[in-house]
Amino acid sequence: MNFLSIFIVAMAITLSLNASEEFPLIEPVSVENAPVVKAVVATPLDSDGDGVLDKEDKCPNSKSGEAVDKLGCLIKADSDKDGVPDDDDKCPDTPKGINVDVNGCELDSDDDGVSDSNDKCPDTSKEFIVDGYGCPQTATLSVNFKAGQSNVSDDLIDQLETFAKFLKENKGYQVVIYGYTDSVGKAEVNKKLSQKRANAVKQALIQYEISLTRLTAIGKGEVNPIADNKNKEGRAKNRRIEVELIQ
Repeated sequence: MNFLSIFIVAMAITLSLNASEEFPLIEPVSVENAPVVKAVVATPLDSDGDGVLDKEDKCPNSKSGEAVDKLGCLIKADSDKDGVPDDDDKCPDTPKGINVDVNGCELDSDDDGVSDSNDKCPDTSKEFIVDGYGCPQTATLSVNFKAGQSNVSDDLIDQLETFAKFLKENKGYQVVIYGYTDSVGKAEVNKKLSQKRANAVKQALIQYEISLTRLTAIGKGEVNPIADNKNKEGRAKNRRIEVELIQ
C-alpha cells in the first residue's frame, strides 16, 4: 500500500469517529410500531335526506321524513291496496285480490261492460249485447198461424220488427226458423205447410234488412207439439214458429 492509500484510510477512520461523537446512533423504528395513517373515505351523499343515496335516487327532491320507495320516490297512499294510488284511483274500494286497470277499476277483459269477477261468459264477442252475467242476450219469436194459412198477418208485424231489431244488435247470431202445424190433415201436407210458414217469416225478416245468409227456414210438420192437438186451443198453439239462435 502506498502512502496515498494509507492517508485516505486514516482520514475515513477519523471522520467516522468524529461523526459518532457528534451524531449519536438513532435506532430505526420497527415496521410493527410504525404509525399508520388511514385514508380518508368520502361519505356517500344523500342530499334530500330520504335514506336513498343520490346515485340511486330517482326522485332527488323528496322531503326529509317522507316515506319513499327503494328508488327514493314518494310512496303514495293506496287505501285498497290495488297498486293504484288513491289520487289516481277511480274505484277506491276494490276488493282485495281483484285485478285492476290503470284507473284502479276491475278489469273487463272482453270489454262487454261486465267486470271479470261477474262475467259468466268471459270471451263474448263484440257482436253480441250481453246480459248482467256477460252472456249474449237471447230472444224468442212468438208467431202463430190460422188453420191452413202461412201468410204473416198484420198483427204479427210488431213481433217480427222487434225480433229483427234484436238480430241487428246481435250480429253474431245465425237464425234457424222452424215452422210447425197441428195434426189435422195428412202429415205430408202439413210438412209442406210448415215449410211455407218458416219461409214466410224468413222473407219478413229479410224485408227488415236481416241478411239472407243469417237465416235458415225448416218445416217440421206436425212433430213436437207443445199442446194437445185434441182441442181447439191446443191446435192453435201448435200452429207456430220457433227460432234457434246459433253463435
